[in-house]
Amino acid sequence: MRVRDAMNDLQGNHIILGTRSRKFSSSGHAWFISYLLSNVSGGLTSPLIPLFVVIYLHYSVVYVGIISSLSSAASVPALIFWGNLSDILKKRKVFIVIGFAGSFLSLLLILITHTIGMYIATLVVYQIIAMASTPVATLLILESTVEKKWPNVMSSFNTISYIGLVAGLAAGTIILNIFGHGGPAILPMLYFYSAIVYLAAALSAIFLLPEPARKLDRNAGKLNRVASFRMVERIRYFPSSVIHIISLRQGNGRKLSSRTRTYIFYTCMLMFGFQLFFVPFPVFLIDRLGGTETEIFIMYLLNNIASLLAFRISGKTVERAGLGKTMSMAIFSRVSILAFSTILGLWLVHISGSLWIGVACYSIMGFFWSFISVSWVTSISKLAIPENRGKAIGYYNSFLGIGQIGGGLASGFISGIFGYPADFLVAMFAVLIGGIFLVRFQKNMDPYMNPGQQVPAS
Repeated sequence: MRVRDAMNDLQGNHIILGTRSRKFSSSGHAWFISYLLSNVSGGLTSPLIPLFVVIYLHYSVVYVGIISSLSSAASVPALIFWGNLSDILKKRKVFIVIGFAGSFLSLLLILITHTIGMYIATLVVYQIIAMASTPVATLLILESTVEKKWPNVMSSFNTISYIGLVAGLAAGTIILNIFGHGGPAILPMLYFYSAIVYLAAALSAIFLLPEPARKLDRNAGKLNRVASFRMVERIRYFPSSVIHIISLRQGNGRKLSSRTRTYIFYTCMLMFGFQLFFVPFPVFLIDRLGGTETEIFIMYLLNNIASLLAFRISGKTVERAGLGKTMSMAIFSRVSILAFSTILGLWLVHISGSLWIGVACYSIMGFFWSFISVSWVTSISKLAIPENRGKAIGYYNSFLGIGQIGGGLASGFISGIFGYPADFLVAMFAVLIGGIFLVRFQKNMDPYMNPGQQVPAS
């Protein structure tokens, strides 16, 4: 059974976008190249915050946490604002062009950035403007495609976008290998190259992107059956596309059930724990294990490739093992990696190959994300009442951002004051405790996950 079919079976009538598809014709979707290019740009910049702060500006891990947190904090309300504005104006194309062209202009400011304050301001502006393209991409695809082709077209779109992200990371690695011998000066140039690619994305969107004649309401019942996964984790909240956001308009459906709110809270708690590890770990490799810009790019590249490989089997794993077992396996495997990372930071720093052991830890963490993401989205869609599924996924997306904001901020201070091993240890306990709570809660919610069982009175 295909992954897509497995996920559709799990969801009943709930459509999961972005899983494996059958043949897809690119006719009418030439504008996908715009998002391919934008994700190449995203791949080029994805590892740059810790590198730019520590190597170029010579600041500590505390500022890496602050900047990651502030940029994520800018993205969450920006995503809601742009999505609601697009829905009110019933326009799609203009917001994609704004996102890409604005990203081009804002990243150019990095070339004149020499202070931490200027860097923070530039990234915040970039995050706010870049989010303009995120909440409209998926709707534009759905509005331009007949409903029966939605899973296949979205699968192709997500695959193309993901190829762009990996290509950007690979390009950054190659650029650093060729031109990185000149020292930290190459880092602003990576932002410049990223800006140029964003310009190409904006121009291709202007000429290739259609404005669909029909408009879908993201809060309509039809789209409540549609959800998409975050295929990769980033150290800041920067989704490439979302469907459901928190609506600022009236009539946003019934109030979320307490079980759905509780589940979303636990996912936020776990994301907090994950970010305690992900944000400072690249700096740990630089400060303690002698990592360079090239090794950091390789680490991010391997992490993303691991996520992609796992995503292709996550649906079948959920089908065969069940939601609870799949999620438990992934979360507690991450706990083990966090425990080992603590040991690495305490006692194994000076052993031969410690740098590549660290790279392997970070990469393997990416492998387990796909299982977690699939389990979370599927569980929330099952827990929510049908007319509130879209709203539930919207709150889930936003609360993941909140978890990233809090975890990123806390990680910098914990690492800076108490050391990296202490931060990894706190991350391990946060994920362990959050995982135990979520697994127990999920077990209690089995009647909602499996409709054949008796549902307890609420």
